[in-house]
Amino acid sequence: MKLSKMTGTSLSLISVLLALAFYFAFPGRFSAIWLAVLISASASFAIISSMMAARNLYFLGGAIPHSALLSASISMLASLTIGGNAFLWSLPFNVFMILAVGYAIHIGVDANKAISVFVGITASLTVTVLYYLTTHFYVARSVTSDILGDPLLATTSDAYLALSVLALTLVVYAFTYKENIMIGLLGNDAWLSGVNVYFYDFIFYILIAVVSTSYMKIVGFILTHIFILLPGAVASISSWSTTEAIRVAVGISMLSSSLGLILGVFLNLSPAGLSGVIMVLIYGFLSFVRRR
Repeated sequence: MKLSKMTGTSLSLISVLLALAFYFAFPGRFSAIWLAVLISASASFAIISSMMAARNLYFLGGAIPHSALLSASISMLASLTIGGNAFLWSLPFNVFMILAVGYAIHIGVDANKAISVFVGITASLTVTVLYYLTTHFYVARSVTSDILGDPLLATTSDAYLALSVLALTLVVYAFTYKENIMIGLLGNDAWLSGVNVYFYDFIFYILIAVVSTSYMKIVGFILTHIFILLPGAVASISSWSTTEAIRVAVGISMLSSSLGLILGVFLNLSPAGLSGVIMVLIYGFLSFVRRR
């Protein structure tokens, strides 16, 4: 099933208008902060997901949430034992791990094996660190928020951070998307076209680390998983071109997050969880229609 060229942009506009309509219709029940963090997170993850799809890096999508969760856990431990801001601890940890797995693939390690080992190590370390935190520092609530995510607990500073990360993602996308497409099509042969593959890999991995670190505490591990993997997959089966794929991925992600927030508030359920469910349902519907 291929969507029209205007569908992606229309979905984004509908998502924003829908969220704003409920915000003004029920001012006591909706917060502008919730809208800012969810829409920013869904759009940022959709751009990352589409770029990974364009570069055939789906296998990396499964490793990113694990890396971000381990970084959040280690940073919480470092903040409690050494001091300092947890986010400032988390970012370099996540950057290091993402670059490490990227480097392993660059030097010839089989991508599937590298990701399997990486996920196994990070998952094991995460459980170990989280267990230590809950038994020695009694921070079960903070640990739960990192795993489940609750945008309704976001603060004004979280909203500013979310909007800043979205702006950064848009800038990097605007200046590197064509080169990433060439790398996806040609692989390392993109060097022959004058593309510095290592440079654009480095920029892309840094962006992944910044985006996943920034949104982990706000939307949680589960939604990070879904919004990293599914938007690119949805766009690939419903778009005419790589450019339109970005618009479709962003539009569907924003629509899912807006509907998830609205239903979550009215049904007293997790907006992050409902956003993920809606995204999965959209993917399932489009896949079914395409097969029919």
